[in-house]
Amino acid sequence: MGAPAIGRSLAAPAPLHLLAPAAYDDPGVLSALKTATKSAFDLQPLANDDSAVAPLVPLLPGATAAQRAARPTLTVAAHPWLRGILWPEGAVDPLGKDGSAPASSFELAPGLSPPLAELESGLEGSYLLGRTLRFDIAGVGVDSRRVSVAALDDIGLSLIDDPALSGRYGLVHDARCLLPLVMLYCGLDPFRLQLDSELRRFEAGMRRLVERAALIAATPAEAAAALADGRIDLALPLGLGAMAPARLAGGRHLTVAAPGRGPMAGQAAFYWVEMLALPTQCPKPDAARAVLDAVAGRPLVSALARMGGLCPAAGLLAAGNVDILTAEERLALDFEAWPALLARCTAMDLVPERKRLQPLLDAALAARK
Repeated sequence: MGAPAIGRSLAAPAPLHLLAPAAYDDPGVLSALKTATKSAFDLQPLANDDSAVAPLVPLLPGATAAQRAARPTLTVAAHPWLRGILWPEGAVDPLGKDGSAPASSFELAPGLSPPLAELESGLEGSYLLGRTLRFDIAGVGVDSRRVSVAALDDIGLSLIDDPALSGRYGLVHDARCLLPLVMLYCGLDPFRLQLDSELRRFEAGMRRLVERAALIAATPAEAAAALADGRIDLALPLGLGAMAPARLAGGRHLTVAAPGRGPMAGQAAFYWVEMLALPTQCPKPDAARAVLDAVAGRPLVSALARMGGLCPAAGLLAAGNVDILTAEERLALDFEAWPALLARCTAMDLVPERKRLQPLLDAALAARK
């Protein structure tokens, strides 16, 4: 073999930068991405969706080559932040007009409206902004041996005020979903601005809810474990992604419920969608689009579903993917319950009062730890 040609680099191609929550630093997911796209990936973890804005702010005209090369190739963000913050900030590029780009034709689950094509659209539904990877349904986790799901239908979140549940429920310090559920408990609609009198009602109700809790869980998995071993009877918020591993371990009595009463006409649970998007000034747009085209393939759908145990992944119900999961895994995810549960959910959206109310909730939770 002769010497390599002058000027030809023997170094491996630079990896593609994936800006995403830390959970995506998963060997199965990164391996499936590498296999599907013939590219290596490194993960730049996000603390939360808001932290996506700073590294994705478009570069100024005088940016250096190093700054351009360091930009993320792809980003994963929740679709409300993608549509409500990143797109208006000019941080992500649209994939195309609706219908002009290959969009997934299946829904997240039977009965879920809107379908993926609409979830992936941008402002005014005019542009495709990303590809849906995973979703979750977050409501109230219940040990059905001790708490009737029917009671949540009839009484809603006020069930928590039952003296029998004092010291028997847990709260998950989940920055995505706990605040709106606490607002619902206080009788407030979380998706509109609040009057001063309503804000006072929030503070009183929130403190009562936190003080009576048996535990403040740092992760949904911790709350699901407490439910499974009987330390608590109810937890919120808790989603299918946390519940499924506990069911696989034998916790068949655990279920996710959507309270049937409250200021949102009984829609007291949320679905959460994580989307893969293309940043503006992406350093490798062709490689990025190859990833976007691969996200509905069997290897990646399987890896996403099993990431962190087991969770709902877009693509599980596509015709070519229905046999990816074992019978036990399908039972743990409770596919049959999705249509009824999703009809009682609302899309997780931006909470207008989050900047005012989240610090109050965080301080109350921190005081309990």
